[in-house]
Amino acid sequence: MMTIVATLLSGLLWLGGSGLHPVAALTWLAPIPLILASVRVRPRTALCATVLAWLIGQLGLLGYYLGTLRLPVPVVAGVVLLGLGMAGGTVLLARALLLRGRTVTAILTVPSLWVLGEYAASRLLPNGAWWSLAYTQADVRPIIQLTALTGVWGVTYLLLAVPIALAALLGSLHRRPTTHRESPRRALTCLLVLLLGTGGWSGWSLSRNPDPAEPLTVGLVALRQPEDGLPIDEPLGHDLLTRYVPRVAGLVARGARIVVLPEKVFAVTDSTLPLLVDALQQTEARVVVGAVLRRAGTASNVALVLNPDGTTTTYDKQHMVPGLEDWLTPGDEDVIVDGRFGVAICKDLDYPGLVRRYRAQGATVLLVPALDFTSDGWLHSRMALVRGVENGLTVVRAAALGRLTVTDPGGEMVGEATGDDAELLVTATATTGWGTVYSRTGDWFPLMSLVLLVVALAGARRWSVTSGSSGRTRRLRPGVRA
Repeated sequence: MMTIVATLLSGLLWLGGSGLHPVAALTWLAPIPLILASVRVRPRTALCATVLAWLIGQLGLLGYYLGTLRLPVPVVAGVVLLGLGMAGGTVLLARALLLRGRTVTAILTVPSLWVLGEYAASRLLPNGAWWSLAYTQADVRPIIQLTALTGVWGVTYLLLAVPIALAALLGSLHRRPTTHRESPRRALTCLLVLLLGTGGWSGWSLSRNPDPAEPLTVGLVALRQPEDGLPIDEPLGHDLLTRYVPRVAGLVARGARIVVLPEKVFAVTDSTLPLLVDALQQTEARVVVGAVLRRAGTASNVALVLNPDGTTTTYDKQHMVPGLEDWLTPGDEDVIVDGRFGVAICKDLDYPGLVRRYRAQGATVLLVPALDFTSDGWLHSRMALVRGVENGLTVVRAAALGRLTVTDPGGEMVGEATGDDAELLVTATATTGWGTVYSRTGDWFPLMSLVLLVVALAGARRWSVTSGSSGRTRRLRPGVRA
């Protein structure tokens, strides 16, 4: 009964603490019931309980995977199995180490297993760092500051280390005083070190006063549109353009010096592109609009940057949504306008390496036309927020079926709007762009996690061998009691 209750409780906590609209506090609590129950049952029972709990936690995403993203069933099964492996491995390894009294090792090294799983998925699967527990904390600014040091991997680590420490503390209350009597003290020490270290870094990060640049007034507008763009020379496309023109002009008249429209608003060719440029180009502001550009038998998902001097800069989206955008040809070049405005499109921001490249080239602001799929509007906008914190960037993002957001380098939501006819005008406190540890060093934290995990497993194996040898010695001395 205890195992059943723990399974259901952890499953429901994962259901509420992950997915498209997570409750940040629940993510921290989800592993605790399973870990507490695992030390009282056999490994096979603990594994089965974890598998069932994780499957319950994924129920909220299955419809999104199969219906919205239209992923093939084998791909969805692979994603679920990856999560099962990470959750099961985490619980079983924590169980083994806690039962051996290796509390510090359990708290500090077991989370590395989950970190390595997420990192491997980001490198091997065609979705970047989309799948990470860290985004559940995107609205918790003190926690998300850690990404400027470690990337999302450090937040994921913390989301597992803290529950293991709490489980070790709670579990010690039910043990006999003579059993692992040092475990509670060690668990508490580890917990305090983790929390104080994170709090110290976050406090310093949020208190910094970087050199301010000229304030940046930006406008965003998104009108209802189909997913793949309307031909601008057809009635529906022409009507959409005539509705956008006064909205863009109105934002410029109210002070916007940059206006960002969504991804794939229009479909254009070389012959119809001038219709779009002539209608939206402004003499006092830079306008960024997403389009599908067809030429020479190919189609590209582009962001057209209409500059005040009459020139047009074109950026080709580099990372496509698997399955849904296979008909589009990806680009391979970064685009920076006016020395500090990097241009990206929607899914590009799922890839930390792309955003780090922009920061290394001097970009301090990202201009991002996006689309989204309504239900994932919160999650995808917060992933963009995290990319900004990781690298110290202001992110201006306009999603047609999601949210209009402007976030600053510290992760503050400067402005946000939603709806089928959404508009936003904000003045962001732009900076000259301070680099972060993560933007300079990249993914060092997964490498450290690998080292920690290898050392821990080697130490556990050596401990087992030593204990086994001692046990055999005692059995050879029949007159001595254990």
